[in-house]
Amino acid sequence: MLIRNIWIAYFLAFCKNAWFWLGVWVFYYLLYTNYAGIGLIETALVVTFILTEIPTGAIADLLGKKNSLMISFILGTIGSFMMAYAPDFIVLTISVIVLAIGGTLYSGTLEALIYDSLKQDKDEEHYPKVISNISSISLIAPALCGLIGGYLYLISPNLPFILQGVFSAFGLIAVLFLTEPLIDTQVFSWSNYIYQTKQGFNQLTKNESILRQTLLLLTIGVILVIADEMLNSFLGVEFEFKPEQLGIFWAILFLISGIFSQFTSKFLKIVSEKKLLFLTGIIVAVTFIVSPLAGILLGGISLTVRAASQVIFLNTGSFIINKNTESKYRATTISTYNMLRNIPYAVSAYFIGSLADTYSAKIIASYLGVVLLLLLIFPILRRPYESSNK
Repeated sequence: MLIRNIWIAYFLAFCKNAWFWLGVWVFYYLLYTNYAGIGLIETALVVTFILTEIPTGAIADLLGKKNSLMISFILGTIGSFMMAYAPDFIVLTISVIVLAIGGTLYSGTLEALIYDSLKQDKDEEHYPKVISNISSISLIAPALCGLIGGYLYLISPNLPFILQGVFSAFGLIAVLFLTEPLIDTQVFSWSNYIYQTKQGFNQLTKNESILRQTLLLLTIGVILVIADEMLNSFLGVEFEFKPEQLGIFWAILFLISGIFSQFTSKFLKIVSEKKLLFLTGIIVAVTFIVSPLAGILLGGISLTVRAASQVIFLNTGSFIINKNTESKYRATTISTYNMLRNIPYAVSAYFIGSLADTYSAKIIASYLGVVLLLLLIFPILRRPYESSNK
């Protein structure tokens, strides 16, 4: 019985997302650089994510999920303390890269370990409930820790990062008590590694039905990455939230998202996975489209509805990918999907930021909403035409 893995995974999710720096990281970075410098750090972060996402997924499948998580929390501990005591901008940037590599080793690996643990116990139908719990914890943790971190920052700017390092160390200890699932394990070799990397793409496109699901996931997922990483923060400012209001609002937003995460399994009992993805995508598109009309009230509501829809979308996507992927390729496939989702953001981040400076984030958000809506509706409108021509 691998039920213990599930309880440990809950604790690991909290430790990994104990973001005491949530509301203060910009202020901390400004101690070392200016906004342009922060842009460079963010570019280094995203590029590192993209370059290491697939290799770390393949490593997790070949060396074991437990070993991958162990390395992840080691890097998380080292990177956090490097950031807390960084003497200059260069060390600060290196610490971000170290944390990013640790993040990609964690990304997908915990999900794969959970699914394989349930599958070994022939209990994989409970995965939607478990991943909903993981998502809730991953959202509640930064909300609570972020509130505490704001007060810690007033005492000493490096305290939030020190405490994150401490929680990463706690996570490392917890990883030692995990049991590696014995499903489809592989022996590491370079030939296996190259083959494994290819399989990440193959699993996402292995038949027409799965290819369509992957395209739907990416259509919505790419837009959500742009919103989550940059646009939502811009919109919070343009909706005229004050700095102190925005800090509290983000904490509440994370808590609400954590609560809504619990509804994923209930929704999946009512509608199919594909319909749930489509519905969340439509809701996300509408929340973008109304942005130019929004002030602090409607803007706050749109951000909240989008965040709640996003967590349900992410949970459903995780379930679909895990269900349709062979265990020995699971972490690689999840990492491949995450990489594909992040590439458009890395390419367009500077361009979108420049447009937001010129035209406002509200206008850019509305255009993104229209694009997303058209991309979702176009395949539906095309099917009758294709059928009539057969």
